[in-house]
Amino acid sequence: MAVSRLQIYSDPLQHALLAAAVAAPLVPRAGWGVLAAAVVPALVIDLDHAVAARSVRIADTTALATRPRSHSLVTAAGTGAVIATAAGPLHGWAAFGGLVSHLLHDAGDRAAPTPMLWPFAPARQLGRRRQLAGTLALVLASAAISRAAAAASRRPSAAAADGAGGTARPRTA
Repeated sequence: MAVSRLQIYSDPLQHALLAAAVAAPLVPRAGWGVLAAAVVPALVIDLDHAVAARSVRIADTTALATRPRSHSLVTAAGTGAVIATAAGPLHGWAAFGGLVSHLLHDAGDRAAPTPMLWPFAPARQLGRRRQLAGTLALVLASAAISRAAAAASRRPSAAAADGAGGTARPRTA
């Protein structure tokens, strides 16, 4: 199936908007940086097309028989873990969610199959309905994670409950 120029050239914008939508519920808790943590990986991942095609020509990068293996949940999980270690768990989730939204968007079209479950399953397409359901699930998960982080920050810490300096006070009978 031939891909239109509009689809090809608007693809990065679509990926950025989807990644931002996934990370948006985290902004009140973690700040605007979570949007960058989601959008940058969701855009950078497509550099793998040029590597796989051994060319930067659009005609070559969009003519691959299957999307590169780095378009997988393994890559998303690894990226999320690295970002979580560097910037914290909310940023890590944003990176993971942004990449998964990219993978879902790619797996929702009728172009080259996406190896989302590589190395456990072959590349395939999921269709737009599953893409939309998956993206909605990511947005809802972000909202739940943001609420859980807010609730956790409101709970008194064990050190504060024990007294100043985290030492336990002796109990008197």
